[in-house]
Amino acid sequence: MLGPVPDHRRDPEGAIPGAALTALVVVSLALRPQLAGIGPLSGGIIDDLGVSHAFVGLLTTIPVLCMGLFAPAGPVLAARLGARWAIALAAATVGAAGLLRAALPGEAAILALTFLIGVGTAVAGPMLAMFVRGDLPDHRVAGTAAYAGGTTLGQAVAAGAVVPAAAALGGWRGSLGLVSAASLLSVVAWLALTAAASRAAPATAAQGTPGGRLHLPVRRPIVWALGLLFGVQSAVFYGTNAWLPSYYVERGWDPAAAAGLLAASSLAGLVAIIVAPLASRRGAERRELLAVAAASSAAGIGGVVLVPALAWVWAAVLGAGLGLMFTMVLTLPTDVAPDAHGTGGVSALMLLLGYLIASASPFALGAVRDATGSFALSLWLLLGLAVSMLPMSWALSPERLHGSAGRRS
Repeated sequence: MLGPVPDHRRDPEGAIPGAALTALVVVSLALRPQLAGIGPLSGGIIDDLGVSHAFVGLLTTIPVLCMGLFAPAGPVLAARLGARWAIALAAATVGAAGLLRAALPGEAAILALTFLIGVGTAVAGPMLAMFVRGDLPDHRVAGTAAYAGGTTLGQAVAAGAVVPAAAALGGWRGSLGLVSAASLLSVVAWLALTAAASRAAPATAAQGTPGGRLHLPVRRPIVWALGLLFGVQSAVFYGTNAWLPSYYVERGWDPAAAAGLLAASSLAGLVAIIVAPLASRRGAERRELLAVAAASSAAGIGGVVLVPALAWVWAAVLGAGLGLMFTMVLTLPTDVAPDAHGTGGVSALMLLLGYLIASASPFALGAVRDATGSFALSLWLLLGLAVSMLPMSWALSPERLHGSAGRRS
């Protein structure tokens, strides 16, 4: 028998819990800079260590794989420590491993610490969704937008700041060390802000799995649908982040200007993330916002393919679509689960499936580039992925989401 059916068309009105939302923004700032900073610093890393481009590629691939493989550990950790302290531990692990990676010599140590960064990032993902479902049940889109926005902002700031920081601090180690130190400061702010919030994390912890066991809802088709959509969205995101600047460098752009396209895309994504909770509160259905996001993403990539001269316009359109899609897909586990524990299981399985799909995107698209001699076919493949998000999004009707709420298996 189904439990109470939540309203999937909009988020309820009510007072905005500022401290909790701010805490989500602050802690999520710590979860992507160590990943986003690798690309801009790749030349310095290669020169300093004498390694290959393939080695530097592992510094991105390993965390993305970990974000899928270790996501199921997040709800287990939250059940034992409570979401508030478990999120703090995950973020602190990311920051501490980043500091050690910046200090220790040797490729093996760097890879091992990159793995640890990936694990910390992975377990944080579903716990953030649990925190939103348990502590912000009336502001699910706003809560998700808070940590999605913090994640996007952290990526954008890191991508833009690591190169100047490296010049000022003597190389890539000093730059990534600074980023990691800032991540640790965000953990302190998270603990302070959540302590001040009127609905603190112990309410979430009380809904953890007895004995710390995790239930992955593998028999629920809706969760596999969410995982597939999240995977395709992430494949488009990581594919464009890896190769969009290179495409424009091939067309004669200065590398710094080409990299600026990603900053423009991230900024547009932040605007879309801010708009998401406002649209939800005004009555927009989840699938309507998802479909708009898919159409915007496809239009951005299609514009790059067909009218590449308008690169800045297409970067903004693409970024807005991916930012809105990221926020709305991360919200869906809070819709189809009856409580924070259920949300943790749904989110963990969604992230597991999604990041496993996404991890192949940069490598596969790069291999296509090597085989064809240009990025043209790679961009057409990205366009096909973006277009496929439209039917997947529209299929997530209120009836499907309503009918799934309350089920545990």
